[in-house]
Amino acid sequence: MPRLTASKVVLLSVLSFLITIFYLFSKTSVSLDTDPDGTEYDLDTIDEEIKYARRLLDEIPDPSKNRVQFSKIDDNGYAFSAFTDDRNGNMGYKNVRILMFITGHDEFSCEINGKRSYGVTLYELSENHKMKWGLFILNCLLPEGITFNDVNAVKISRISTGATIQIPIRYRIQDEKSMTPDEYDYKMSTCVPALFGHVYYARKIIEFVELNSLQGIDKTYIYYDPVKMNDEGTRRTLKFYSDNLKINLIEFTLPFNSHDVWYHGQLATITDCLLRNTGITQFTFFNDFDEFFVPVLQNQTLLETVSGLFEDKKIASQRTALKFISTKINRSPYTLKNVISTKRLETRFTKCVVRPEMVFEQGIHHTSRVIQDEYTSPSHDGSLLRVYHYREPKYCCEKETLLKKRYEYKLREEFDSVVNLLEV
Repeated sequence: MPRLTASKVVLLSVLSFLITIFYLFSKTSVSLDTDPDGTEYDLDTIDEEIKYARRLLDEIPDPSKNRVQFSKIDDNGYAFSAFTDDRNGNMGYKNVRILMFITGHDEFSCEINGKRSYGVTLYELSENHKMKWGLFILNCLLPEGITFNDVNAVKISRISTGATIQIPIRYRIQDEKSMTPDEYDYKMSTCVPALFGHVYYARKIIEFVELNSLQGIDKTYIYYDPVKMNDEGTRRTLKFYSDNLKINLIEFTLPFNSHDVWYHGQLATITDCLLRNTGITQFTFFNDFDEFFVPVLQNQTLLETVSGLFEDKKIASQRTALKFISTKINRSPYTLKNVISTKRLETRFTKCVVRPEMVFEQGIHHTSRVIQDEYTSPSHDGSLLRVYHYREPKYCCEKETLLKKRYEYKLREEFDSVVNLLEV
């Protein structure tokens, strides 16, 4: 057995003293406060709980969180993306809400934590256009004695048939009026609705992601159907950006024929993306791969421009006018090679930038419903912010060079680097 010398005793004593000091310091460095009745509470713990409460739940059946998970009610209904809604607005308070694709109006019941909801309503979104499948929101009033933090799932039943399923809570939406600017994880994000057709390919995706990154957009959410993504270069490009955390790639496979729903179900991806960003991102853009939001003033960034447009705290969204840009030169990067546009700004088929927590229903070209009656959704004339939409080569006769002047050399450098790396 080793002999315990005096020097070892001293060394052990010093180590013991240092461990004690470290323990005491770590305990006293916790941020504490006291309420009026003298109860002490931990500010750091509360802050973490608040951040957790507004994020996706860990206990949901789909832990990847990167798939829109449809749950079949019956042959005429699918539910997905349930969420708790703590906003006290024009859509009732407090509610658990469930997105649903159904083939027609019907009556449903809700059960939350074993208690029946006695305030159940069905809300139809405004862009279903009388297709076979329509997008609805089922609103279930929270029963008395239950708090949102206790709700992890909701059971819904179709009254006419008795078909019943349980839907996990996917999102938690907090009271938008209690939010402060420092609570957001991201300043700006972009939602790209469901990809379909053959117009999306690797180089166009690279240009889109790199230009958005140069403009300061923190996150890009892209919805896609992996079954229909047949091009190897496109798959490799999406995986590259997903692995490098530049995009959030979200699987979206409709459980029915995409021709039986308006515009291949894009409204569902827009609504899901709105919920994903609520309480997480300050400003969210909704646009396609061939569209870019462009600040007009050369001395202002995109974030500075958008922040100015939302200086009025009651503005929930801005409908932004756009310019159609001719794609006569059919090679990437389009934004550097094509600058000829229409003379007039398009004000009907606008695209939107929104404050997600202030919006209840977002459409493809406009905000359909805000959560408070006093919130507004003005149309911006394009004088400070506009959208460039790169389309077929038939437009003239004005030059739009804002993007090219601002990002030409840097975009070319980043674009070429990724193209060479991925060999696409």
